[in-house]
Amino acid sequence: MTDGTSEPVGTPEPAWRNPSAPEPGKPTGGHPIAAAVGGIFALWLILWIVIPNPKDQPTDPTTGQTTTTPGMTTGTRSAPHVTSRTVAVLPDYNAVAVLVPPDTTDAQVAQLLQRFKTARQDETLPQYIPPTSTGDKLGPHAIADIYVFSETEWATADSLLILARGPHSPPDPETKHRHTFAETVGRIRGHYVINLHEAERRDRASIGYADEDGHIHGSHYEELF
Repeated sequence: MTDGTSEPVGTPEPAWRNPSAPEPGKPTGGHPIAAAVGGIFALWLILWIVIPNPKDQPTDPTTGQTTTTPGMTTGTRSAPHVTSRTVAVLPDYNAVAVLVPPDTTDAQVAQLLQRFKTARQDETLPQYIPPTSTGDKLGPHAIADIYVFSETEWATADSLLILARGPHSPPDPETKHRHTFAETVGRIRGHYVINLHEAERRDRASIGYADEDGHIHGSHYEELF
């Protein structure tokens, strides 16, 4: 029996509810957009903590390159790459003159020589430097003297000949405007020597120039490797 009053039909009110819970009949999960944004933020935070900033990587003062963490594909270099081209070759002395722009810095020269060394090791140096020891059993660059200049008038075969003959070589009567050895070495920006027949030290490079006896010529000299 009934007392004549009618009760509304619907979902009965639960006996208890957390004050922070949603109203009955409403979704219990968060808004989908808010959830997505939260997930992206959490992922960014994890990556920021786990992967170090490339600017924080230690820089090698010799090569101007940063030491990157394994797995990283980028890094901040202390000097941008510099363009270079071979402008003179002296095959009889295994010598090559490389020209770089006049505003090239010492750090860029150091980086260039390191790039040459890497190319020598992975056998891609011919894309930068023509063969200097054709027919040698150890390869086309088994022996090489690579001189870097930033002035066109000094990056010549005549300069290579002066350097090859050394400081005590007599003047060449066939050369009308021959520079002295001291003048020529003062224009050298970088020097890379390859001798694969010397197992203990196959590569030597420097900013400036030092002869085979270790005598430094010029005021700007720094041994790189």
